[in-house]
Amino acid sequence: MTDGAEPMAETPFALSAPSAPSGETIADPRTAHRLGPWSLRSEGDEISEIAWRGTVLLESVRPALRDRDWDTVPPQVLEEEWTGPGADDAPAPDDAAASLTRTLRVRYAGAGGEANALSVLTVTPERLSLRFTITPDAALTTNRVGLTAMLPRAMAGDDAVVTTVRGDRRDFRFPRQISPWQPLFDIRALDLDHAGERARLELLGDVFEMEDQRNWTDASFKIYSRPLALPFPYEVAAGESVTQEITLVPEPSAAAPQAAPDQAASAHSAPAPTAPTRPARRPSAPVRLADLLAAAAPCTFPRLGLGATTEAAAVRSGGPLPISADAGFDHLMVEVSERFDPERVLAAAAREAAATGLPVDLRIIASESTDVPGLLAAADAAGLPVRRIGIVDEARHVTTAELWERLRTASRGRDAELVAGARTHFTELNREIHAIPDAALLSFPSTPQMHMRENWHVAESVAALGDVLASARMLRPTARLHLGPLTLRPRVNAVATQAELVDRGDASGWGAHLVPGSTDPRQRTTWAAAWAAAALAEAAHAGVGTVTLGELAGPRGVLTDDAQSPLTPLGELLVALATRSGREVRVVRSPGGPGTALIACEDEVLLVNARLEDWEVAADGDDGSPLRVPAGTVRRIDAVGTAVEDRVSRNPEHHPADGTEPAPRA
Repeated sequence: MTDGAEPMAETPFALSAPSAPSGETIADPRTAHRLGPWSLRSEGDEISEIAWRGTVLLESVRPALRDRDWDTVPPQVLEEEWTGPGADDAPAPDDAAASLTRTLRVRYAGAGGEANALSVLTVTPERLSLRFTITPDAALTTNRVGLTAMLPRAMAGDDAVVTTVRGDRRDFRFPRQISPWQPLFDIRALDLDHAGERARLELLGDVFEMEDQRNWTDASFKIYSRPLALPFPYEVAAGESVTQEITLVPEPSAAAPQAAPDQAASAHSAPAPTAPTRPARRPSAPVRLADLLAAAAPCTFPRLGLGATTEAAAVRSGGPLPISADAGFDHLMVEVSERFDPERVLAAAAREAAATGLPVDLRIIASESTDVPGLLAAADAAGLPVRRIGIVDEARHVTTAELWERLRTASRGRDAELVAGARTHFTELNREIHAIPDAALLSFPSTPQMHMRENWHVAESVAALGDVLASARMLRPTARLHLGPLTLRPRVNAVATQAELVDRGDASGWGAHLVPGSTDPRQRTTWAAAWAAAALAEAAHAGVGTVTLGELAGPRGVLTDDAQSPLTPLGELLVALATRSGREVRVVRSPGGPGTALIACEDEVLLVNARLEDWEVAADGDDGSPLRVPAGTVRRIDAVGTAVEDRVSRNPEHHPADGTEPAPRA
C-alpha cells in the first residue's frame, strides 16, 4: 500500500466502463426545505433528516398504517401543498414570524377497510410539529396506526431524560450495544442532548415506546405507538378519528456547537465497537487519502460465496462460469426444507455446485418432524460436496438446542463444519442468543429493507450493519462469524405466523423466489454493487470470516443471460473482490458518510460510494484536485503514474435505478 510518497492514479477496476453520466445509477427523489436554522427533506408521507443548525435530531417522521400481518398499507397521495418561505431549498429570511407548512392529504385502501388521512407539518424558527389524523370510511383491522419518529443511530450512548405519561421523569441512556427488546416504554416526551444540541421531543395522542431498529439493520431508534403489550390486531371503527402529534423544540443557545473532529482525526482514535461516529461538519478541504489509510487498522477480507438459485428456470449447469472456485469464491449456500421438495432443490444445487466447482454450505430449515439424517442422505445422493451444515427451527428461525443435537448426531463421521445461528435477521439472534448453542461458527443474514425501501434509508443502513456486527461479536466473543445471505430485500417473511406461508415451493421455484417483494428493482444497478462493497468493508472490519451474497442466477442473481455481458455490476464487483479473499486489507468505513468506504489491498485502493450524491475523496493528485467518486459507483486507485480518469462500476446493459416502491413496513 502506498505511504503517500507516490501520486495516486486510477487504473481499470476490471468492471465495465462508464455508460452514463454521474447520478443516473441512483436518485434521491426527496425535496429539500429550509427555514432559518432548520433543514429537512420530504418524499411521499415521510419527512426525513430533520436538522437544527446542521445537526440531525430526527432521522424521520411519518405516519404508518399496518394491517393484521404487519404489512404497511401504502398511502395514495391525493394532495400536497407547501406554503411559506422555506417551501424550496432556498434559504428563508431570518424572520421570527416566518413559518413553513406542508399539508398532505392521502387515502388508504387496506387493513380491511378504507380511510382518509391528513398530515400537517408546521415549522417555525422555534419548533417543528407534525400532526396526523386518520378517519376510516369502513372499519380498519390494524396492528398499528399513527406516527413514528426515528432518532438517528448516532445517538447511541447519548444521555436523555424521559417524561412518562404519568409525568414522572427519569434518566435514560441510548444503548450502544444493540438492545434485543424495547429499551424504553411509556414515553410522553424525551429531552435530548446530541452533538452539542439540546431539544425536547413531545408525543401526543397515545402511549409511545421505543425499539432499537438497528436489530433490523435500520440506522435508527424508532418511537411508535401503540404499545406492543396491548392486544392486536384491533379495530378502528368507521367514522372514528385517530389523531397524533409529534413536536420537536430545540433549546436556543448563544453560540452554535463546535464542529466535530474530522474523519482523519477520528480514525486515529477509534470509538467503542458499537459507538457510531457523530455527524461531522464537512471539512473545508478533503482529507488526504494517504492519511486516512495510514490510520486504518489491518484486517482480513472475508471469503465470498453465493446462494444457490431459487428460480427453477434459472438454475445453471455446465460451465465454466465466471463465478467459480477457480475465480476465488468460497462456497455455494443451499437452503433446504421438507416444505419445498428437497430432492428437487438438492438436484438443482448439485448442478450449480458442479458448474462452479464450489463446495456447499447446506442450511436445513427444520421442524420437530424433519428427518435430518434423511436430508443429509439425499444431499449425498444428489452429489453435493457439503463443507458446512447449519440448522434452524422453521418457526423460531434460530438453531435450538434440540435441533443442534439432532444435527450433531446425524453428522457424525462427516467432514463438515457445523453452523448455528439465525436465518431471518440479527433480531432473532440477539433475542434468542441464550437458546442458540455455543458453536464455533455463528451465522446470521442481513437485509436493510425490513422496514424501509427508500434509497437513502438503504444507504444509511451500511453503518447500522457495523453496529450489528460489533454487537454480534459481543454476544459470542470467541465464535467465528458468517454473514449471509446478505441481500437488498428480505428472503424470509420473519413475521408470518404460519410456516407454510414462509417456506413454499411450486413449479416456478422455492424459498426466496416465492417471498413477495424479495427481488429489488435496483438489483442490477451499479449502486447495488457499491452498496455491497460498502457492506463488505464493514464485514472485513468486524472480522467476519465468510459472507454469502444474493444468489448465483435468476432475478436475485449475479449471472445474466447475456453472453456479451454475463455478469451484473454486483457480479463483476464480486469477481474482482474474490481475489482478495483471505488477504490482508486496510479498511476505512464511512469516510464520506454511511455508504462510503475505502478498501486498500497492497498497492491498490477501492473507493466506494453507495450514497446518493457524488463524493470527493482526497486531494492526492499532482494538481491538488480532489478525487470524485460518483454516486453509486466504485473506483480503483493504484500508486502508479499520475493520470486520473473516470472508470466506474457501470455496465451499459444494466438499467439505472428509477426509484423505489413504498416501504412495506414503517
